[in-house]
Amino acid sequence: MIDFAEFKKFFLFNLIGALVISAVVAVITVLIGEFNETAMRALFTLLMVIVHSLIALIFIWDDTRQNTFERLAFFTNMLFLIIVVSFITSILGIWEIIPGGMVANLYQTYFIIAFASLHSDILSKALKKEDYLDMIIYLNYAFIAIVVIMLMPVIYINNSFNVLGEIYYRFLGAGGIIDGTLSILVIIFYKLYMHKHPEEQNTLAGGMQTGRKQKKGLSVWVWILIIYLFIQITIPLLFYGGFWLFFNR
Repeated sequence: MIDFAEFKKFFLFNLIGALVISAVVAVITVLIGEFNETAMRALFTLLMVIVHSLIALIFIWDDTRQNTFERLAFFTNMLFLIIVVSFITSILGIWEIIPGGMVANLYQTYFIIAFASLHSDILSKALKKEDYLDMIIYLNYAFIAIVVIMLMPVIYINNSFNVLGEIYYRFLGAGGIIDGTLSILVIIFYKLYMHKHPEEQNTLAGGMQTGRKQKKGLSVWVWILIIYLFIQITIPLLFYGGFWLFFNR
């Protein structure tokens, strides 16, 4: 995997420089110019610089505490790439170079890609333990890809329910349920495996902590994923269960 450490530093330094420049521009605009649409956009640009700088710095801070970059290298590299793209998208949206609707669609895409990256990275920590577990994980990867691909038309097609049809959403819901179920099975089987092999490092609990007592329980990122998977499984069941009850009263 490509080492983005220097790229991350470069990106952070650029954000800090942009913060200073944007602040100067905003102050000059407010003091000597009219507080018009251009000034408002300049201030929103400043806000986006601050937001993206803070997000990047939070991950740097989290890495110093939990070694996140090493434990979830794929996820953190993908997330930093998304932060860069998000920053560019926000600026293009503020200055109306791309329409607001497209900006909203792009951010939905970034969110889905970020969660798919986290999902995939966490699953990879359970690989090469048992053959049956590897099979479940690879099958899970396939359903992650299917769900992500199927979500793209939902995001980018206006009035997608009418255009794609109910059957498309049924398949999407079924794919999400299978995806979430497989992931929960992976976590359960992994915990059973670790119970049988306590001498091995528990990578889902944090792992890779040199010189420290290994943490017990699951990593906060795994808990975030579990909550997300629970929502992913229950929403289709509740939606279509309620739909069925409504039309079969």
